[in-house]
Amino acid sequence: MSLSLKRNKYLQLFQTINNKNIKYRGPLLLRIYGLMNELELSNENRYILCNFIDQNSERFNLKKDIYDINNDVSLNQLFLFAYSKARTNNLIPKLYSEYVNTVNALSQKIDTHANIS
Repeated sequence: MSLSLKRNKYLQLFQTINNKNIKYRGPLLLRIYGLMNELELSNENRYILCNFIDQNSERFNLKKDIYDINNDVSLNQLFLFAYSKARTNNLIPKLYSEYVNTVNALSQKIDTHANIS
């Protein structure tokens, strides 16, 4: 399947998860994370996670700046750290909204690019 068709397929899936009434967001976070990696959006994934960790660094008792150490850890480690800390600090909805907002921004960018071409 071409990358363009793959992106459209996943774009439709991303748009269906943009529902604020979803009760269990944890599994969806994992799914979005995986889909973004599959779509070669790992840089965006890393940005979301670093931004989330940075915004909550005091709550997470992070001693070092996440942007300084972000390339020293794998993307999976970064996700597991953010997800674990989000769970223990009741921030899953916040992490979920970070992902949904980014996906929405990416989908608008893709739609705009498709309309121009």
